[in-house]
Amino acid sequence: MMALRVGKDPFDYINEVRVEKSRQSMKRRLQEYHPKAASIDTLERVDEKHHLIVFSADWCSDCVAYIPGLAKSLIMAKNNMLQAEFNIRAIPTIIVYDKNWKEIGRFVETPKKFGTVEEELCAILGSKDTPKI
Repeated sequence: MMALRVGKDPFDYINEVRVEKSRQSMKRRLQEYHPKAASIDTLERVDEKHHLIVFSADWCSDCVAYIPGLAKSLIMAKNNMLQAEFNIRAIPTIIVYDKNWKEIGRFVETPKKFGTVEEELCAILGSKDTPKI
């Protein structure tokens, strides 16, 4: 199961869908979908913090049907509040939080201290005092 993630462009997500038929269908739906203008206006005016977590799977027909519309709506709304709030400057940005949603570490684009993503993750999870990478 894949998920849209903070800092991950919806187009990248759709391009990475593994099932070819689903990926092509999502791309077509993304191009053809026209969000309602009133909804886009509403999304553009959102000025409070909200968390949007999207769980999706490329084999799920509902995901294939609705994720492109959601992605296009968010893109058209151009509300970059989360990008600014989380200081996202590049993708991928991987942020690790503790159980209280306190950031305990992050890495951007490529592993910086270690050679692999899992080593970076282990270093962050190994100590709550791990500096931001």
